[in-house]
Amino acid sequence: MNLINPLKIFTAALAMTLVACGGPKDVEVGPYTVSVIEDNVYHIQDYNSANPAGESFDTEGNKTHFNNCSDIYLIVGENEALVIDLSNRIDWADNADESLRAIITERAAGKPVTVTFTHSHGDHTGMLPAMLDLPGTRFALPQQDFARMADRIPEDRREFIREGKEFDLGGMKVETIAVPGHTVGSVVFYLKDHNLLFSGDAIGSGHGVWLFNEDAFYNYVSAVPHLVEWLEDPENGVDLDRLQIYGGHYWQKDWLTLPKKREMGMDYIREMQKLLNQIEDGTAATEPSNLGRQGLETYFRNGNAIVTWSADQAEKYRNNYVEKLVYRDADIVFRQIDEHTWEGNGHLVYNESVYVVEGNDKALVIDAGSRMPHLDKAVAALTDKPVIMALTHGHGDHIGGIGCFPEVWVHPEDAGMLRRYEGKVNLLEDGQVIDLGGRQIEVMHTPGHTAGSVTFFDKDHHYGFSGDAFGSTNLLLFAGTFKTLINTCTRAAEYMQKNGIEKLYPGHYHGDNPETLQRVLDEKKMSEEVLSGKRKGTPDTANGLNRVVTDFGVNIRYNDPDALK
Repeated sequence: MNLINPLKIFTAALAMTLVACGGPKDVEVGPYTVSVIEDNVYHIQDYNSANPAGESFDTEGNKTHFNNCSDIYLIVGENEALVIDLSNRIDWADNADESLRAIITERAAGKPVTVTFTHSHGDHTGMLPAMLDLPGTRFALPQQDFARMADRIPEDRREFIREGKEFDLGGMKVETIAVPGHTVGSVVFYLKDHNLLFSGDAIGSGHGVWLFNEDAFYNYVSAVPHLVEWLEDPENGVDLDRLQIYGGHYWQKDWLTLPKKREMGMDYIREMQKLLNQIEDGTAATEPSNLGRQGLETYFRNGNAIVTWSADQAEKYRNNYVEKLVYRDADIVFRQIDEHTWEGNGHLVYNESVYVVEGNDKALVIDAGSRMPHLDKAVAALTDKPVIMALTHGHGDHIGGIGCFPEVWVHPEDAGMLRRYEGKVNLLEDGQVIDLGGRQIEVMHTPGHTAGSVTFFDKDHHYGFSGDAFGSTNLLLFAGTFKTLINTCTRAAEYMQKNGIEKLYPGHYHGDNPETLQRVLDEKKMSEEVLSGKRKGTPDTANGLNRVVTDFGVNIRYNDPDALK
């Protein structure tokens, strides 16, 4: 363990005294510059006078200096302190670890410290080793981004967090809001009653928000409206005219046109929302980014808002869905499969899908996303029929909106996953037929992903709805062996062949990944070969499983030896 240099502690204490006594706003502590945003809210940037933030150019336009300075924010309450992000890993100064620990310990004044992150990129987690060496520090990790990094932090010092997590620091409360796009798990943090939002790279800092693929844009085009809805909700008490946003790279404000002494605010977020709509319909202003990075060749601009992405990928995205977009709110987008069938996607967990299947008398809603508190209103915009709510399985990214409905149907093997649901739970049976009036939906028990996974078949329309039973190209074998999966694939394939089922709409549909009979047969073959020893999986720790086998454009992830029994 590194020891804190007493001289550095004195330096940090002196710096704090200067600020408290009305001294200079910005003070240098080792390689850091510390500013006071307001009482007990601090801005720590990894630059000093010897290595300024940002970039410099000579008279010919050649870059002569670059420090992609990254931001740390410290909020100190009456009882606890919260650190948001941990900047770049500093290798240009030999006292970076000690300086950061000194800055935080002096201002936290003995209070317990929790470190959290807006996302998992290295320029925001770089000083993690320094804080791991600070005894008693705890870490709150956004689940989607940090599942694979968790082993870097002792289990007894970490917790995973999701949207809605509130940090009560004593006199100060900070709430977590999911804004996926830049990364799949990006979050922002709002300091309640202070009109301060700490956004990392989720909405950019001035030079644009980087999106790395089509899935990122799909998440982002819904995530920003979700953020707008949260900020505009009167229950959250945000003064929209006074909202100040502190991003992850403060030095990038040089591209922004803002009123004097103002940070980014609600106008910026609304400009970003409008820009995303323009990208989606092909009307956004564009120019080359000249970044020299594949997939980030284009700046899309609207006012101060910039999205850095690929014009080619944007065009591909616009042509990816054959289904027409018919409804959007902050939590879900619905596209129309046919006259009486719709597919909806959330944005918090890899395009989690919801389906609405309408008959003459009733409508069946299949699955409920991860966070869809107004799913009933979205469904009502599509159909005026009485609704039956049913689940393909009980995982959290498929049950998030069931609270909108007074009762739900689920297979008995997964019913225990609905412990927090206050409505009536009905049990689905293998072979059960749900009559919607002129349209019948048959239920098949298809375990493997979970013990109670089911697939809903519509024989007359030659398709079905399979949830995660066959994986959406990434099958997670959580609750069954390969023998279980072989049996599931065998039964499903026989049914599909007998009844002319052409495709299965999966639990995470993104336009070009329906499950087919061939996919089901491929997964059966892979399972048989793994079980026989002909095919070997490779080590993989994603999603809490330890092995993966890949072929035919699909991954099957499983636990060895449990799945081989």
